[in-house]
Amino acid sequence: MKKHIIFLTLVALLVCSCSDDDDQQKGAIDPISNPTLTSYYGSVILNWTNPTSEDYYYTLVSYTNAEGEIVNKKVSCYDLNDSGQTEKIIGGFTDMNSYTFTLIAYNRLGIPSDPVTISGAPLSTEAAKDYVVSTIQAIPAVQGAVISWKNQTGVQVWVKASFNDGKGVQKEKIFDASTSGKGVIASFVNETTLTISVLNASKSDSSSPKELKVTPAVGKLDQSLMSIYSASSDWGGYKPTNMIDGDINTYWHTQLTGYPHNVVVDLGNEYYINKIELVRRQDDGGNGQWAPNLVQFLYSMDGTNFTNIGEFAFDVQQIYGHEYSFIPIYARYIKMVGLSGGQPWMHMAEFDAFYVK
Repeated sequence: MKKHIIFLTLVALLVCSCSDDDDQQKGAIDPISNPTLTSYYGSVILNWTNPTSEDYYYTLVSYTNAEGEIVNKKVSCYDLNDSGQTEKIIGGFTDMNSYTFTLIAYNRLGIPSDPVTISGAPLSTEAAKDYVVSTIQAIPAVQGAVISWKNQTGVQVWVKASFNDGKGVQKEKIFDASTSGKGVIASFVNETTLTISVLNASKSDSSSPKELKVTPAVGKLDQSLMSIYSASSDWGGYKPTNMIDGDINTYWHTQLTGYPHNVVVDLGNEYYINKIELVRRQDDGGNGQWAPNLVQFLYSMDGTNFTNIGEFAFDVQQIYGHEYSFIPIYARYIKMVGLSGGQPWMHMAEFDAFYVK
């Protein structure tokens, strides 16, 4: 009986000792301090000061969402803003109810601090569109503008831009603005007023419109907006996309089937054009005889029905200097046709289109 009593006493002492160890471990790192909560659109912004302990590793932010699920966000000790505080946006809320957030610091051994709690409610997601429209800016681009916006709310919205194109036709472009970004508006050459608004996620409601006047630039069209619509052929991996990659050392090479050869470039938008420039392949082993000696250009708005611009001689001895000017045309697609050459095949390194005054 005495042995039984002694055994139970030892077990009780061991349990108390473990409990004391747990309590000591729990307080082995200081908690976060100076917590603040700022209500934001469909989210809240949490700021706090990290513990000063050298072995502080991360903070776990926990809360119960509207569905009753526990959500955990792990925030690294390195996520500091310019003020030396940690900042975390907790988003995805669709209501304006108050939520309680629990913040627990952990050291590198995984031992937690005492918890710190803070409560607050997100703002309506519908207000996000008014915030985003206030951030919109426009800078001139060649025959257009680049518009930019900020959106750190995590709320889905859409930027809508209305304007008159180079032919005076009213156009509208809509961009996904669920995150910060930018979009290209093109097809006008004179000062133009852009009317920009931001739509909610379902596009059923809009912010007040914002008007921005832009005087576009002229010159070389942006190759990064171009793509290859079609090509008669390619050979040996030398794709027609090499003509619009900005690299004079890559080139398009056709099959060995005989002239004519053609490629159709999608400019990415409708533009005025009055000059095209070509660059011959750099390492032409045929001393230029593998290039065409006569080319033709045509233009189209739909990529199917083309109108002739003209036929032009191509000096096969030159790598550069193949510049062809003509009366301004308004087009989305340009077809280049190689009509004849010294060999059955042809190649071309670069294609550029311009509008110059």
